[in-house]
Amino acid sequence: MNGMAGTIFINYRRDDSPSFAGRLHDRLAQAFGRKNIFMDVDHIPAGVDFVAHLNRQVSACKILLVVIGANWLNAKDEAGHLRLHQPDDFVAIEIAAALVRDIRVIPVLVDGAKMPKVSELPETLKLLARRQAVEVRQQHFGRDAEALVERIREALGGPVALRGGRSKAWAGAAIAAVLLVVGGGGYALLQKSQTTELAAQQREADRKADEERKATANAEAEAKRRSDEAEQQRLAALRAEEERKANAAAEADAKRRSDEAEQQRLAALRVEEERKANAAAEADAKRRSDDAEQQRLAALRAEEERKAKAAAEAEAKRRSDDAEQQRLAAQRADEERKANAAAAEAEARRRSDDAEQQRLAALRAEEERKAKAAAEAEAKRRSDDAEQQRLAAQRADEERKANAAAAEAEARRRNDEAEQQRLAAQRADEERKAKAAAETRVRDLMKDAWAKLEKKAYDEAVAIFGEVVRLTPTLAGAYGDRGLAYGRRGVAYGNNGDFDRAIADLNQAIRLNPDNARYFNRRGFAYTRKADHARAMADYNEAIRLDPKLALAFSNRGGAFATKGDFHRALSDYTEAIRLDPNDARAFCGRGKVKLHMRDVGGRADIAKAQRLGASDC
Repeated sequence: MNGMAGTIFINYRRDDSPSFAGRLHDRLAQAFGRKNIFMDVDHIPAGVDFVAHLNRQVSACKILLVVIGANWLNAKDEAGHLRLHQPDDFVAIEIAAALVRDIRVIPVLVDGAKMPKVSELPETLKLLARRQAVEVRQQHFGRDAEALVERIREALGGPVALRGGRSKAWAGAAIAAVLLVVGGGGYALLQKSQTTELAAQQREADRKADEERKATANAEAEAKRRSDEAEQQRLAALRAEEERKANAAAEADAKRRSDEAEQQRLAALRVEEERKANAAAEADAKRRSDDAEQQRLAALRAEEERKAKAAAEAEAKRRSDDAEQQRLAAQRADEERKANAAAAEAEARRRSDDAEQQRLAALRAEEERKAKAAAEAEAKRRSDDAEQQRLAAQRADEERKANAAAAEAEARRRNDEAEQQRLAAQRADEERKAKAAAETRVRDLMKDAWAKLEKKAYDEAVAIFGEVVRLTPTLAGAYGDRGLAYGRRGVAYGNNGDFDRAIADLNQAIRLNPDNARYFNRRGFAYTRKADHARAMADYNEAIRLDPKLALAFSNRGGAFATKGDFHRALSDYTEAIRLDPNDARAFCGRGKVKLHMRDVGGRADIAKAQRLGASDC
């Protein structure tokens, strides 16, 4: 397990179950190694953005444990708002990031906590209610923690731990910790019975158990205080109840028995009628809940089928692109083969010319030799000195001719090499010009498409962006801009299918460039138009995380909050958008409407400002 840094992420709330999370961290560190566990800000390096760091840790982990205690769901901030529903709650941010990335999420129920219902969770966390939970009880911590360790090993694809051996050693340490909580004498007795091999482990267990004992003592003191207060309240309630009963008894003595019997009969009838009405209401509520669940499951299946179809189309396009690349590679290889064949043919021609020159030189030498023999026969009478001079002149002439032939052959070879270099340079220049022309073509097409988009010629813009995608299938901007064009066309014509195409293009753009905040913002807008508010909110949050200065993302998220009726957070997001872009007419318009809805007359000034900035529909 040494290579799996950040494999397990422990998510918990500090004012809910910190001691339990600490014990769970120590047990998992024993099983998987401390460096494979990420728990909270104590692990974050100094000086880094902890929000970005937490998102990276969540994206790198394979399992996220959500420790849910008794106060997990109802924890509130200083203003009295539920923390789980706040946009800056790190517990909710971490869980939502894991759910969006389809990371294994395991709820761990402690202190008798129950699994929250779908209706109790915010939109971004509703999928948590469908995750199978594991319960870890205080009185059975060792056994329950071992079961959780085995579940995690199964999820990671590793072997399930056997009962015994090292597990027994850790079980001994856990028993020692429990005995320390009960009384110091139990630990001393257990320490005497341990073997030499477990001494180091028990010392570590002693230290941890002492910390747990202190935490438990504090918790018991707090529990005792609350119990005393509850006992006082209970005694006061008993006294009041006794006084009430005494008064009721006095009144009952003054009434006739027949009236009492009639009242009891009427009360029984009312109870029976209420029971029947409640049973009917519960049955009707259950039927409606079952119908809603069936509709939700059908919608989920339809969404999964749509995603599968989109993935199949993307795979088919990728294979087509791969085949085109292979064809172009084969074409280039064929051109290189022809060029090599031409070079080989030229070399063979040069060698043939050299051989012909040598043959002609030999023929001329033979003719000269014959002439020489005839001249010698004719001039045999000449003096020996003249003969020697003639022979010397003849050798000098032969050497001159041989040198001239060699120089001519060398010049021809150099000319052939220069021609090959010229052809190679010509091919490289043609390839460079073709690449430059293609890049210029793409830039011109993008400018043309944006011009069409500004003129609201959406069909033409979509077609031009499609041509750019065909020419450069790995350009993230082409998919991102075509997704924007589909989204605007969907708004203009009310075509819901355009938003599906926009989401498909933006999915591809995010796959090619996952750090572009504008792609997440555009996809969030498309999800908003499809009324998929959970995915829209997750995309807006991711866009803001990637670019905290993207005013449009704050404005869009403000609109999403306003749609849900969360006007306070909508007002906050619109204000931040205006701070980042003081000329954002849509943000002024949205904030003005939210203020008016909250009975704030300042909304009229915002709407007037929006109209001055060009928002004629505000």
